[in-house]
Amino acid sequence: MRDPLSEATIPARDASGAVLVGVGNYRSLPRLPSALNGIADLAAALTAPRDGLFAAESVHRLADPESSAEVLDSVAAAANQYTDTLLFYFAGHGLRDAEGQLCLALPWTIDKKTEADRTIVPIERIMAVLNGSTARRQVAILDCRYSGRAMRAPSAYNVHLLTASGHNERVPVPAEQRNTPFTGALLDLLRGGVPGAGPWLTLGDLYRWIGGAAEDPTPHQRAVDDSAGLALGPNRAARRDFPRRAELAMRVGWKDPARAARLYAELVIDSADRAEPKEALSYRMAAASWLGAAGDAAGALARWEAIRHDPHADATEVDANIAYWRERLAAGHSPL
Repeated sequence: MRDPLSEATIPARDASGAVLVGVGNYRSLPRLPSALNGIADLAAALTAPRDGLFAAESVHRLADPESSAEVLDSVAAAANQYTDTLLFYFAGHGLRDAEGQLCLALPWTIDKKTEADRTIVPIERIMAVLNGSTARRQVAILDCRYSGRAMRAPSAYNVHLLTASGHNERVPVPAEQRNTPFTGALLDLLRGGVPGAGPWLTLGDLYRWIGGAAEDPTPHQRAVDDSAGLALGPNRAARRDFPRRAELAMRVGWKDPARAARLYAELVIDSADRAEPKEALSYRMAAASWLGAAGDAAGALARWEAIRHDPHADATEVDANIAYWRERLAAGHSPL
């Protein structure tokens, strides 16, 4: 159903389900305990007791499935059961077959094209099952290397895709983190929300805000009609949650400084008469620095010179930034 107060589409609880597949205990490939944590944590987020949009009995977890038949049978059963929304999630290793198509690696997978066919799940087979389901909306979220190649699968044309990386990007293998960078960011959004995004957190919101450190892969999305408006959970953040807004702006800034500069500029306006003076000052300083990082040295310099008059500002820090942006401007860093 569609929420009359927003553009979000809410999955029908009694007719929606998910299949979450995580593979961590590989025999030949590097182990990925974070993949198993991911399906447990995502299931908990989707089925939160008070406001989860999915019923606990409708979210099916497969941890270290031993065969492609086990995965495909689980997806097929869900495809025949749910008529509103069907979500498929995979965390593990992604490989390419001889034609360069994405395949999902299982515990016994060997990364050799001559051996892999017996122990992998071609993404095309998953997409074919999803596309033939009785559900009105099909969604696939893939957290693996080469995940963007799912968009090449012929049967994926009717499936909303959210992938951790592009066609050739490597997904870092986390050493001691509980979750992979992509799933960790996804869970952070579902748990903490996005200030100002509306009452529901949609697939489009998740795509826009999943980011991370500069070395993380870049998520990709392909929507079907209005599928980006499908909600996966309530938005647990209020617009006036200034620290949360600053956290998200900082996150996206490593890859998109101009966007961070805009977000901080909005934050400066909103927090001017509602935040503590030192907190508001920190947002002004961040806005100035991200504007410079986005290429507008003159704009950054003007903002730092204005900050000089703030009684809460540290004169030494302000003077150092003014000197820095004057030097950058003299070196030829012109306004955007």
